[in-house]
Amino acid sequence: MNLLDKNWLGLLIFTTLIIFSCEDPSEVGLGLDPDGLGSGVYYEEIILPAENVWIDSLRTNNSSRLFVGRIEDPIFGTTTAATYNQLSSTSLVSSKTDEQEYVIDSAVLTLGYDYIHTKGAIAPQTIRLQELDDQIFSGVYYLSHFDTPLKPYDADNVFTFTPRSDSVDQGIADTVKFYLNDIWAETLFDIATQSNRTELLTQTFKGIALTPDDNNNLIVGFTPAGYTNISVHYHILGKDINQADSIVSDSLSVAYSLSASNAKYSKFTTDRTGSLIGGSIKNNLENFEVGNGFIYLNSATGIYPKIDMTPFLDFLNDDENDLIQINNLEFQFSTSNDTSIYNRKMFNTRLFFAGDSSQINVDGLYDLDILKTVVLNDIGYLTGSQDMLVMPIDSATQSYRGGATFFGQQVENGNVNPYKLVVMPSLLTSFNQTILPQDGFKLRIFYSKPN
Repeated sequence: MNLLDKNWLGLLIFTTLIIFSCEDPSEVGLGLDPDGLGSGVYYEEIILPAENVWIDSLRTNNSSRLFVGRIEDPIFGTTTAATYNQLSSTSLVSSKTDEQEYVIDSAVLTLGYDYIHTKGAIAPQTIRLQELDDQIFSGVYYLSHFDTPLKPYDADNVFTFTPRSDSVDQGIADTVKFYLNDIWAETLFDIATQSNRTELLTQTFKGIALTPDDNNNLIVGFTPAGYTNISVHYHILGKDINQADSIVSDSLSVAYSLSASNAKYSKFTTDRTGSLIGGSIKNNLENFEVGNGFIYLNSATGIYPKIDMTPFLDFLNDDENDLIQINNLEFQFSTSNDTSIYNRKMFNTRLFFAGDSSQINVDGLYDLDILKTVVLNDIGYLTGSQDMLVMPIDSATQSYRGGATFFGQQVENGNVNPYKLVVMPSLLTSFNQTILPQDGFKLRIFYSKPN
């Protein structure tokens, strides 16, 4: 919908608000008289009631990271992350004659990581490499609670490493390499020599899983693009294999990508036993409060703030406000938790409409029918571009604050009726977390009314 024709006065007032200011915070101090009638411009700040909601589960097959690890959190509980990935062949085996022979040297798993989440110190982490015992598929929406059976792991496919914190501090990816056992090396090399290797990688060797040890204390985010792969190194011997110069070709390798295939996802499980919110959560999509004056945001465990727009609706329905015109709204949410380089707040948030049972119209996002799915920014409403309102964290005030939005006009005109909004991060697949004071969800209403 294009609001330029319908709300020209609101747009004029909004534009002028950027230019003028006054000492009285409740009256902007602007007088407009387009039709010979005096009009004052005001704003009112109200507190929006808030509670938490548990929404299970999170889609993870579209994430740019593969998450592996385990953390114990006194608020959210113990969360475990594992990644499931189909392999894709990205190179071929060099040809040889009948008199020559392939010799496998090694198989190496390279993992590139650029994300760490923990509230403790960086310590050695153990990762197990396991083979999938069931097929996963590309084009399928995999949610974080989906379970794929695994084959037992081999003791020589268990690896321990200590993440380099300096690399993550600098915002760059670091890599770690592990040698796979001989059975895996032979299996993967044999697949690379077959003409039906694509079929074999989906139906015979169905993929790999990276799972954490129970003693891990952090979540690692591996970036599959450009860094993470499996390489099988080999050389070709000639007729006389006992002669040093019988090596026909050396330093050869075939590679398997973890990113070229669309069949991948991360699994998150959370045990809330003994945690702060554990006794308050009951069923999926149900609201809850801890009772300590705080609201929590942690998408990896499905915990989101849910705000009530009833005070704004009451403002619109007040008899004294019959003649007002809503110009725009500004949302601002305070935060209270301390952060570190490995325990950060969510960087950006967005506001989704919630149904009567807290359900989110995710399909609307993919169908580009987001006018009745999420709050847009002013440009999104004015031009029909459907740009979402993004509320970044302000480093100075440590609050989420969005720009002006004509969302209030949509409510006033009856185009949408969102009585509840769910606060979600722009990047859902993240272990970052935010704590917000329950009375810190503020809405500024800018409006005009006749003098």
